[in-house]
Amino acid sequence: MTSDERYHDKQIGRVERNRQMLGKWRAGASITQIADEFGLSLSWTGRLLRQEGAVMPEIRQGVRRELDVPRIVREYEAGGTLQNIADAHETSYGTIRRLLLREKVAIRPHGGQNAIDRPKPPPDDRASRTW
Repeated sequence: MTSDERYHDKQIGRVERNRQMLGKWRAGASITQIADEFGLSLSWTGRLLRQEGAVMPEIRQGVRRELDVPRIVREYEAGGTLQNIADAHETSYGTIRRLLLREKVAIRPHGGQNAIDRPKPPPDDRASRTW
């Protein structure tokens, strides 16, 4: 079998796979279910379905959610970690961090209280050296 024939066979396989995916979409399967079944990423699955003519929601970044901002601020100011708060609210570390920054909350340094209590290393005296 030549490389052209192998390429043609792969193309036929992709076309059939995409048709099957579209059929599953029209039968009510979610993008997540289809992506899992065919071993593809969600974004690639959505792209292939759109190319096949599936009418889908517009492409957005993430899912917009309502978070209890005052509660999140209170939890952080009471000593909660960004990751623990994110886990409790089923969102990402980055979302919680951006939310707190937007609310003008001072973000603690990494390491929490331990980083504050840890003795500081002596200043680097390399700048004062003469060579």
